[in-house]
Amino acid sequence: MAALILGMSAALSAGTPGSFRGTIVDRPHSSEKNWIYVQGRNGMARRVDISRARIVYDEDVPTAGRLAKPEDALTDGAEVRITAEQGSDGEWKATRVEILKKQLATSN
Repeated sequence: MAALILGMSAALSAGTPGSFRGTIVDRPHSSEKNWIYVQGRNGMARRVDISRARIVYDEDVPTAGRLAKPEDALTDGAEVRITAEQGSDGEWKATRVEILKKQLATSN
């Protein structure tokens, strides 16, 4: 019985899992390098902690267009799919970030 209660309390304390996609906006500078803001099609933006996330390219992103370190492609305009848990504090903590389309560099 105690094991059942302990298991249930651990499950309840875990965050609510979710998956969403959108475009990275307002990428923070070095002081908040573990956070990104993802804006969905409905215009709503979510702040996401990526400090413990596995960052990968979607299989549809051409190999030639990939950077050696996927995290370097997390720039404003990049399209991503986030798998995360929402904590009791409302913050999203990503376990996986898939880069669906990276922002192309612009030349001036």
